[in-house]
Amino acid sequence: MTSDEVFDLLEVIAACDRRTVGESDADVWEALVGDLELNDARIAVLAHYRESREFVMPADIRQRVKDMQIQRLERTPVPPPPAELTDNPQAYIAALRGSAQQIASGTARPAIEGSR
Repeated sequence: MTSDEVFDLLEVIAACDRRTVGESDADVWEALVGDLELNDARIAVLAHYRESREFVMPADIRQRVKDMQIQRLERTPVPPPPAELTDNPQAYIAALRGSAQQIASGTARPAIEGSR
């Protein structure tokens, strides 16, 4: 997330629990959840407040996002890398990891049948 997106996330949180949000809050939250996708973090916050009256904390968001990523990976198999990478183990592993990260983050594009 960008700094602006972290602040947007904090505004959603503040709308739910009426906490005040300042610049230092945004800096700390960026350090704690800034590596997450905004949409995933927002979904995690809304799910938290659907089920709980407790203030949401960064660890709560991280756990929910991790659970979402695991569910995505369970639903979508990681496609094998291109055959030309079989002779290059490092590139093959990097391609596998990249595909898995895209699936987990929800940014993977579905394969179009019949295309390569």
